[in-house]
Amino acid sequence: MMRTVVCQSFRTTSVPPWIERCLASVRDWSALCGHDYRFVDDALLDLVPDWYREKAGATLPIVTDLARLRLIQALLADGHERAIWLDADVLVFDPKDFEIEATASHAFGREIWVQSAGGTRLRTYRNVHNAISVFVTGNSFLDFYADACEAVVRRHKPGMAPQIVGTKLLTAFHNLVGFALVDDVGMLSPLVLRDVAAGGGAALERLCAETPGRIRAANLCASLVGRTVDGVAVTADLLDLSCDRLSEHGLYACG
Repeated sequence: MMRTVVCQSFRTTSVPPWIERCLASVRDWSALCGHDYRFVDDALLDLVPDWYREKAGATLPIVTDLARLRLIQALLADGHERAIWLDADVLVFDPKDFEIEATASHAFGREIWVQSAGGTRLRTYRNVHNAISVFVTGNSFLDFYADACEAVVRRHKPGMAPQIVGTKLLTAFHNLVGFALVDDVGMLSPLVLRDVAAGGGAALERLCAETPGRIRAANLCASLVGRTVDGVAVTADLLDLSCDRLSEHGLYACG
């Protein structure tokens, strides 16, 4: 078995209880699999150049998108054969059957985003997300991706979209070259979160119907907390309840 390290990062003060549950679920899954586990606090942000942080300004995702790559580079150089990054807002609710196979030198998550198309109609967008990122030692993409993040930020003005070197850049690359994609980590939009908390609904059914395989972990989209999207107020209470439902029942609509 490959010597694998699972890495995550979050602040260590004023941590929401639902984030603590997500982090604990990943730690427990890592131990179950026999993987090493590394947690880095806000020191993660020190891994990117000062100029990059200044250009990103208050848009933290742009900073962390590069910082995680620098951390992974260091972990692979330190003797690990594979590194798996999972965002702090990922809940592993089916740990016994959640397995990341080393069938490619690098992989990212498949994003199936369900949102309103007006009225009761739904629209689905397909992208690539880095809430899960997998890199095997010796791969050729990790260094290129890190350099590309710097190149993109260098040539753009402040005020960039938060996803510019994450979902946007990875989806553009994927459309050209085709990444290996992990289906097990679903991206739960606000409409899907509402359905999860309610015990079912059309948005959840749409996500499950369009996802190859079965979702065993979920990104709960912490960046949307405090906002109302598609008529759904994304609150800590909604995410607490979603964690309860997922931990008890999984994504029941997915069979």
